[in-house]
Amino acid sequence: MKKFKFNKREMNILKKALEDLLEIGLTEVQEEYIHNIDQGMSVDKADQIYFQENKKYWERMVYEKKNTLYCLYHKLFPIL
Repeated sequence: MKKFKFNKREMNILKKALEDLLEIGLTEVQEEYIHNIDQGMSVDKADQIYFQENKKYWERMVYEKKNTLYCLYHKLFPIL
């Protein structure tokens, strides 16, 4: 397999492009975050819940469902 080397600017472009692809529509976790705030939960508490649930969501998308976009993003920009 051919290896590629990217400079910081190119990596930022790749990161932005993948983020844009991943953020089409709302995830269940994002919908729940908005719902929590709409229901009067403090932003700090909603953030806390969101970060915990979003990590679980990413783990599911990368390790269980093996979604190709999430896997590629995780390989290039590990967040877990």
